[in-house]
Amino acid sequence: MLKIEFQYYDKTTCNRCASTEESIQLSLRELKDAINKVNLEIDLEEKKLPQSKIHLSPSILINGKDIEEIVNKNSKLKSNNCSDCCQLIGHPVNCRTFNYKGKDYDYIPQEMILEAIKISSKIK
Repeated sequence: MLKIEFQYYDKTTCNRCASTEESIQLSLRELKDAINKVNLEIDLEEKKLPQSKIHLSPSILINGKDIEEIVNKNSKLKSNNCSDCCQLIGHPVNCRTFNYKGKDYDYIPQEMILEAIKISSKIK
């Protein structure tokens, strides 16, 4: 079994969270045949983060391990100003950013999710 936990602050208003959710869905659809071929069970859980943990949003944990630890071994947690969440909360806040193959993202790109799932499972 592969446990995927999507942690977010707000999927309705925040583009980072919404884009990450879309990346997860696209990744799982793309890997559907490979997942079935190896009889891999996927447990996708979504967890809304409290405002006190907004700096961790969005995040994906695979079997309890952060996606950046899986794909970018020595990366450090990075963030920048998130205008969507600033509007929601009413003051400046920083949300997570991600670096994948030398490019910075405000959401978790599909390619990064695909790579992390493949590393964490028997999928080729």
